[in-house]
Amino acid sequence: MTVAGVPRWLAHALVVVGWLLTPILAWGASFLGMWLGALVGMRFHAPLAMLTPGVIGAALLGFGALWAWVRWMRRVPHLLSHLMAPREAAQESPIVAD
Repeated sequence: MTVAGVPRWLAHALVVVGWLLTPILAWGASFLGMWLGALVGMRFHAPLAMLTPGVIGAALLGFGALWAWVRWMRRVPHLLSHLMAPREAAQESPIVAD
């Protein structure tokens, strides 16, 4: 039993879509960080003290998610290369018995 693997065009499309999702992921993580920071900041009375946890939370979660995602996306082509169908399989003609 042989596994054909992921078609090459699908593997390349997954890499492109993954890189296109990078800004959306970073924005979502920073939004979550700002929201969590705002929950913490509501305990303070000074406006600057309220804003500071939100900005710190947005920066930490946004850049942290961006760092992790870019690190993952740099490994994806190598990981997909193990799952891709071999290039020669598509070019071989089937053997016909006489």
